[in-house]
Amino acid sequence: MNSPLFSVVIPAYNRAKVIPRAVDSVLAQTFADFEIVVIDDGSTDNLREACEKYGSPQIHYYHQPNAGSNPARNMGVKMARGYYLSFLDSDDTWEPQYLHEVLQKFESDSEIGFVWVKRIKKHLPGGRTEAKEFRKLEGFVYKEVLQQGFLINSSCVTAKRSLVEAVGAWDNNLQACQDDDLCFRLTKATKVGYVNKALSIFYIDSSIERISSSGTRRAWNSLFLWRKFAKDVISHCGKRELEKKIAGVYLRFMWLKDKEGLVSCEKTLIELLDFTNTQLRIFRLRLICAKFMTRLKNAMKSRLGRLFGDC
Repeated sequence: MNSPLFSVVIPAYNRAKVIPRAVDSVLAQTFADFEIVVIDDGSTDNLREACEKYGSPQIHYYHQPNAGSNPARNMGVKMARGYYLSFLDSDDTWEPQYLHEVLQKFESDSEIGFVWVKRIKKHLPGGRTEAKEFRKLEGFVYKEVLQQGFLINSSCVTAKRSLVEAVGAWDNNLQACQDDDLCFRLTKATKVGYVNKALSIFYIDSSIERISSSGTRRAWNSLFLWRKFAKDVISHCGKRELEKKIAGVYLRFMWLKDKEGLVSCEKTLIELLDFTNTQLRIFRLRLICAKFMTRLKNAMKSRLGRLFGDC
C-alpha cells in the first residue's frame, strides 16, 4: 500500500457529536492524497461509531486507554504513514484549500520543514467570527517566536513527519501550552513557512470543555514551559526577556490567589536568574502595582460603560 502524502492526526475524547464536523472538513479537501488518523483517547461515548459510519478507507480509527491529548497525538504520530503530519483538534475545521495551500508552501522552498496557517475563531452558539492578526513569522524565526511567547494552535500546524519525530513530538507532561512547546521546538529545528490565508477555524463553544482552558492549569504549564526553554530564552533574547515571561506567569498566579505558584515563580527567579532578596521585593512590588492598575482600569471602564452605555 502506497503511503499518503499527508497524515491528518485527530485526537478525541468523548467528541462523538462534534468530530464529524472535523472529519467532513478534511474529506472536503481539494487535495486528496491524505489519510485521517483518529486516536480515541478512551472515550465513553459512541466516538467509534461516529468514525466508522463513514466507511472510508482514508479514515483509520485507533483506540487507547485514556491518557490525555498529547499521548493521543503521539499515538497518532506513531501510526501515521504520511510524509507530512497535520494536526487537527476534533472540534476544529479546515477550509477546503488547506492541504493544497500548505503543500504549495512546502514545495516553494525545500528548506521549509514546518508550515503554519492563519486562523479565525468562530463562537458557538451564534456563529460570530473573529480574525486576530498574528505576526507573519516565517524563515528562521526561533528568536522571534520565543520573544512573542507563542506561535499558533495545533490545528494550524503541518510539519514533515521526520522532523516531528526528531524533535520528540508532543510533551506528555503538558496539558496546556503544548502547542507553544511543539512550535518552539519545530522553529528551533527548521525553516518556517507561513500561509497568509484563514484556512483553519478554531471553535469556541461554551458547551464543550477544553482541558487546556483551565486558568490554574495554564499558569502551571506556562511556568513549566519557560523553565524548559529558559536557557534558550536567555541565550537568544536575554535575561530580561525571561524575567518578563516569569512575571507574566506570576501575575496569573496573583489573580488566581495561588500561593504555591507564586513561591514556585520566585524560586525560578532565584535559580535561573540569580535574584537576590532585594530584587524579589522589587519584583513583587512592581507586579502588585500592575495588578492594582489593571483593577483600576477595569473598574473605570465598567463605570464609564454604565454612565454612557446608552448614549
